[in-house]
Amino acid sequence: MDRWLIKKTVSSKQNDSSKDAPSTSKQDDSSKEIPTPTTSTQEEAITITVHSGLERNTSGSETDYGEVETKKIKYATATTKRKRNYKFVEAWLNLPQFKGWLSRSQRAERGEKEFAYCKLCDCKLLAHKKIIQRHADTKNHKVKLRTISESGKISDMYKMTAAVKNIKRAEIKLCGLLTTNNLPFSLMDTLTPLLSNIFPDSEIARGLKLKRTKATMVVTEDLGNFFLSELYKSIQEPGKFFSLVMDETTDISVKKQCAFTIIHFDDVHNKVSTRFFDIVESEGGTANDLFKTVLNIFEQRKIPITNLVGFSSDTTNVMFGRYNSVFSLLKEVLPSVVYVKCSCHMAHLAVSKACLKLPKSVEDLLRNLGSHFSRSSSRQKKFLDFQNFFKVEIHKILTPSNTRWLSIKQCVDRLLEQFNPLLAYLTELVFEDPSSTTEQMLLTMKNTFTKIYLEFMNYALGLMTSFNEIFQSEKPLLYKLKPETERLLKTICSNYIDISVIRRETDIFNLDHKNPRYFVPIEDIYLGIEATESIQTLRNDPACNKKEINTFLATILDFYIELVSNMKQRFTFEDDIYKYLNIVDPLYAQSFQTQTLAYIVNRFPALSEVIESQQVLDNEWRQHTLLDFSSMNMNTNCPEEYWKQIFKMKNATNTEIFPNLKKVINLLLILPFSNASVERVFSNLFNIKTDKRNFLSTNTVRGILSSKEGISLEGGCVKWEPSQKLYSGT
Repeated sequence: MDRWLIKKTVSSKQNDSSKDAPSTSKQDDSSKEIPTPTTSTQEEAITITVHSGLERNTSGSETDYGEVETKKIKYATATTKRKRNYKFVEAWLNLPQFKGWLSRSQRAERGEKEFAYCKLCDCKLLAHKKIIQRHADTKNHKVKLRTISESGKISDMYKMTAAVKNIKRAEIKLCGLLTTNNLPFSLMDTLTPLLSNIFPDSEIARGLKLKRTKATMVVTEDLGNFFLSELYKSIQEPGKFFSLVMDETTDISVKKQCAFTIIHFDDVHNKVSTRFFDIVESEGGTANDLFKTVLNIFEQRKIPITNLVGFSSDTTNVMFGRYNSVFSLLKEVLPSVVYVKCSCHMAHLAVSKACLKLPKSVEDLLRNLGSHFSRSSSRQKKFLDFQNFFKVEIHKILTPSNTRWLSIKQCVDRLLEQFNPLLAYLTELVFEDPSSTTEQMLLTMKNTFTKIYLEFMNYALGLMTSFNEIFQSEKPLLYKLKPETERLLKTICSNYIDISVIRRETDIFNLDHKNPRYFVPIEDIYLGIEATESIQTLRNDPACNKKEINTFLATILDFYIELVSNMKQRFTFEDDIYKYLNIVDPLYAQSFQTQTLAYIVNRFPALSEVIESQQVLDNEWRQHTLLDFSSMNMNTNCPEEYWKQIFKMKNATNTEIFPNLKKVINLLLILPFSNASVERVFSNLFNIKTDKRNFLSTNTVRGILSSKEGISLEGGCVKWEPSQKLYSGT
């Protein structure tokens, strides 16, 4: 066996040449030196042991070998081919062989590869000079170029006729129909020939050449990029401030994705606008990975990061941790950025913590009932008979969701509505088909205090839900966040603390809400109308145990204390910007309680580059206060509408009176207060990427989301008219 052994060693070319000795023995052809291929980048050598003969011993067995020689054979190993980056060079446009027919393709806005576009052949080319030259040498291109040289301009030869334009318009609007209604691209394989069949006399229907592949490309490359590029252009100039809202999710295909929305002032529609910005696949979930993703997005779209003035996300440590988070890294680059944790998330988490003080059996009842009916149509049908008997609304039993803010409130309302038929249904079910789960549910529902707990939760969760609904809006509401939080805290504290104590405290955040000296008597704790009436009924019942009532009230007291503690812990308002946000409120602005806006300019250094001077800004602020508001019929309930009317004012020379004040107020209006806008993106994402469409790429999803939003802003696919840029097909 030794004669066939091959020993492999790696050596450099110099070592091989110095160590190899010339061979004196006869060798086989297989041992000759193999020439090194010219394409190799690394050389290796194999040492082969060659035996020139065999000798036999006296017993006839092979015991000795003849002359032994080693030979090193060099060969090349291929290295990993480096990925080429194709970049379009503007200087190519002036080269004689390319001049007149070459341009940059507008479809090359994402990724590393860029494309060129041939106006003659209506095709894309990789942005590489040799590839473009090879295309220029093709017979078809030369024929068209010769025709142009004889006839005149390229634009004259390829001038779009009315018929062609109508066909392209129809194709683009059909793609808009797909995106706005979450329809599959495969529908075009049937719809296009169907339209041609239904309308045989229509030139447009006969000319449609739209199938699933083309529809996908139109949405991904044309429609999606068009709406996004228009958005990017609106915030690329210095002074075009915006706020960024981001969050992560995992879609149905188990891809971890990060979605972004921005809040900016839309000069076209003259209003604060919340827009879908981008969605990318997350390579990692660490703060450094997410921060690099944010920087790369700004860099690729040529958006100056100095235009970023606000940042909002959920309350996870990777987003808002003190030492190593996306915000802490962003703060190092932009110290002036305003960070706002999602107010809806914080309210939801505060309630979730407080609900842990309530008996676990109540929440278990809600979840078990939802699970009991969710997977069985026979149970639902049987329960329908009980609903008809008790003459209640025919509604399904809901299941609490872990991903919906305060979804337990709707579940509590539904359970209270269906309480009597559910009790009768469970009683019969336990008698006919008993199980540990159904028996436990029936036992919980028969408990006298279960319904009272549900009635109390209906009241308490209603307060938090109303607060949450305010800040799920897309209107500029950051200036209301602190006042609304203080109002909510005062309402909750007034349920168990003496009103006079709350009135004496100027700042509710400084109130010692755990001090028993401030508490009202335990029997006077407010529970809401329904729960209070139920407790009073129990008190009037001689058979009721008074100790159980006091235990119930003590549990409610613990709930209130825990809720206030969590609210204070999460809503901190440490940034001084909250002291000056009131100037957005029309009534506060008219009162002139803030006499200078110097702090805001110092807080946002980028403002000093876009306003004339701080003194001119203060002059405009004072001039606004001196306006005769009584004769102007201003809408002071909506700050956005109020300031829109103010900024329309012009002087005798027909120039704006408040150009600098407008920039400051608009900056304050675009500061974020929740990440509800990103949650809406996720809702759209799950409607788009379903079980049957789980192979959609992130680029396609991005195109669908941006197209759907852009077309909806224009009134829907029926009223929307495609831009002339979309007809070029480049």
